[in-house]
Amino acid sequence: MYIFSKLRQALQFKHLNAAAGLLFATVFLTATLFGTACSSNDPYASLSTDFPMTVTDDLGRTITFDKVPQRIVSLAPSNTEILFGLGLGDKIVGNTFYCDYPIEAQNIVSVGGYSDIDVEVVVALDPDLILAEDIHKANVIPALEALGFKVYALVPHNLDEIMDSVITIGRLTGTMDEARAITDDMRRRIKFITDKTSKLKADQKPNVLYVLWTDPIMSSGINTPIYDMITKAGGVSVIQDSIGFPTLSLEYVIAANPKVVICDVDSSWPGGNAPLVFMQTDTRLKDIDARASKRVYGIDASLTNRPVPRILDGLEWIAAMIHPELFPQFVEKYMAS
Repeated sequence: MYIFSKLRQALQFKHLNAAAGLLFATVFLTATLFGTACSSNDPYASLSTDFPMTVTDDLGRTITFDKVPQRIVSLAPSNTEILFGLGLGDKIVGNTFYCDYPIEAQNIVSVGGYSDIDVEVVVALDPDLILAEDIHKANVIPALEALGFKVYALVPHNLDEIMDSVITIGRLTGTMDEARAITDDMRRRIKFITDKTSKLKADQKPNVLYVLWTDPIMSSGINTPIYDMITKAGGVSVIQDSIGFPTLSLEYVIAANPKVVICDVDSSWPGGNAPLVFMQTDTRLKDIDARASKRVYGIDASLTNRPVPRILDGLEWIAAMIHPELFPQFVEKYMAS
């Protein structure tokens, strides 16, 4: 399962007559003022891109980089995907065998799975940047740091922090322009949805259950990107008191009586649709509202479980499931068959 788991031209004018000079001055002043206004809305405007660069990762660890890294090892599919999105595929010298997107990622030397990283392989690759996850903090990160490697851990808990991750990798790799372009697009797409859902009254927001697995039933609690997506899409998660990925009893689900159920579907392996099949067919759940109204849906797990820019496709899909009346274009895009 997936859960176990980034635009400058210089103009030169040699000969300007008085009229042209006046025009240029006017345009320049307008552009300057406009640029200043835009930069004031840029949440990353104050970030330095100069090296040496000292940064603090999502685990609170401080790392200093003397120059732009050239050899990168990624210990998670999400980090690999962001690197490729920033045009850095040629700098990735190692990743995991779970790194399957984009397809080019599958041709890179594997250093192991999620937690079972082969440190000797990493050492042989001689990276100057290793991108890790929370799962690596207990053993893998200390082992690599003890060998002198620079490890940066990314642990985003919501969509804003996913954008922060993109910007961070952009800063560390000298691809800040690309990172800004990606996050600007993400912010635009989020705003399109929240401009609509923020106007909903409480009784217009259905309670939603997201199902990651069913043996036992596992869901996504607060402080996770899935919880954030449900909220932004105009729903209310049935889990309001658990952090991370809690397991739920059948009685809990029946009592919560979700009006919308969204299930992980992972087509990469046999049985990857088990959560959807279970929630649609288990007779003990036949009376929940979502079953009665045929609002038990499946969604591509790679679009919701990986903290990457592609998660915006997942947000749009979830918005279509929760509020088809508000987002008919997303219904057509993701649910029409």
